Amino acid sequence: MPKPRPVYWIDYQRGPAWPAGQPAPRQALHDHQIYLQRLMEEGRLLFAGLFRDDAGGGIAVLDSADEAAAQRMMADDPAVRSGLLSARLRPWQLVFDLASGTSPFADG
Repeated sequence: MPKPRPVYWIDYQRGPAWPAGQPAPRQALHDHQIYLQRLMEEGRLLFAGLFRDDAGGGIAVLDSADEAAAQRMMADDPAVRSGLLSARLRPWQLVFDLASGTSPFADG
């Protein structure tokens, strides 16, 4: 089995500057989206998206074997800097991956 890939998961939630009662499409998240696009183009963002329930929030998964670099990527997000979003970084390990066939039960 291939060695599991270390990645970091960002848990985004509404921050202190989020206007009450306003859904995500009405927020000034353009700079946040451009930032994530840049990280993806650089190969540092694996995927990101919104939760579709009323609790809101979202996730981004960063390709970074170094926690300090992942912390910087999270802190440099314009929506985090402005307080529109709050964010928490968690180390995460990919174990099951349909795209690559990675599984602790795969033959190999």
